[in-house]
Amino acid sequence: MRRLFVYGTLMDASETPAARWLRPRLRSAVRASVPGRLVAIPTAQGWYPALLPSTTGRVHGLCCTAELARCDLDWLDRYEGRDYRRLSARALVGSTHLTVQLYGWRRAVPPGARAILGGDFLNWLGRRGLRAYGIGARRR
Repeated sequence: MRRLFVYGTLMDASETPAARWLRPRLRSAVRASVPGRLVAIPTAQGWYPALLPSTTGRVHGLCCTAELARCDLDWLDRYEGRDYRRLSARALVGSTHLTVQLYGWRRAVPPGARAILGGDFLNWLGRRGLRAYGIGARRR
């Protein structure tokens, strides 16, 4: 079992193909947050979030306990691509801090990216009537 913090297109509520792939591997998913800030990156196929380091902000998502074999982690690494790296972080779940793995952005923020104030990607999409990357499209 692994703890994985998801905050974007891997969240079940995003209804992306990647979220559907992850769903049967989940044993639990609870609201959580990690230190950082989010930006939304636009593409012709929708938006996806990038988690950036920050000591003042929080990113909201889910702390998932999942059965992930090595091949599943390899799949996630390929899905996230070269722009992200999997790393360990401390997530706040209720009043408890847990060590999780998450995908953090590793490149310069591209032009056209927008700050997500409040750190909640799906809420940001919903308020603007936008769609997540992967809805009706294949991920790069």
